[in-house]
Amino acid sequence: MKVQQEEDFQALAGRVDRVLDSIKGLPEDARMKAMELKKAIEAFHEHALRKLVRTFRETEAGKELLLKAAEDPSIYAMFLMHGIIKQDLFTRTAAALEEVRPYMRSHGGGVELVKVEGNTIYVRLQGACSGCSLSAMTLKNGIEEAIKARVPEIEHVVMVEEEVTSGYMPFHAMNDTGNLEQNGWVQGPSASELEEGSPVRFSHEELDVLLVRLEGKVMAFRNQCPHMGMSLDGGLVDNSIITCPWHGFRFDLSTGECMTAPHVQLEPFPVRVEDEKIWIRLS
Repeated sequence: MKVQQEEDFQALAGRVDRVLDSIKGLPEDARMKAMELKKAIEAFHEHALRKLVRTFRETEAGKELLLKAAEDPSIYAMFLMHGIIKQDLFTRTAAALEEVRPYMRSHGGGVELVKVEGNTIYVRLQGACSGCSLSAMTLKNGIEEAIKARVPEIEHVVMVEEEVTSGYMPFHAMNDTGNLEQNGWVQGPSASELEEGSPVRFSHEELDVLLVRLEGKVMAFRNQCPHMGMSLDGGLVDNSIITCPWHGFRFDLSTGECMTAPHVQLEPFPVRVEDEKIWIRLS
């Protein structure tokens, strides 16, 4: 029965949408009259619903029944439409962000709502927008404008830096504590020196390491193509795939897997990221 009720609700909602779409195609005079009728009916419904809600709120038992009734999606939608209940600030802010998503996706990026605290929201840019020199402009002209227009309570929009975490970390390496150098870890460059998807060569004594940051994770591999032992740091990178500049072997830098010859793969090294410093275990 519940499933049937939900289907009926979806069908009714779809019918409303279809009728509204058909009204848009009417001549202006007819369209104005139809919209006026819609507003009059909605005002009548709102008046009756508000009186009903006030009656329920007069007793504790009534309040409980009201809360239970609002769990039904059709009743919730009706209360929401007439402003009898309001979405929480986080939900309203997330809805406002949907307005800028198509624009950001068209530029290869995205945005994530991290949290809402008081009159301030915290967002994280993703994809091509992350670390881009135009990030500040994107944030101000796109996200901030959309948020403040839809959610006037929000006064500040803060961009959160993408968190960089460790990539390959075998169990035995996770147990290393205390002095990392004594446990065979070597300090590499700062995480801020790695751009998303751009491998960096790091040398320690006679060992060459290929470091790459992919979707916030740092991976480390021996800088050596297993085909003939040639270095990979000059290879062309497309998303997470690097092509060996010598003989064209292709590797997935997120896993080390060889796309050209599945029986071989890059040799990974355990990686830690602590206080924005990259540590690689080479022994």
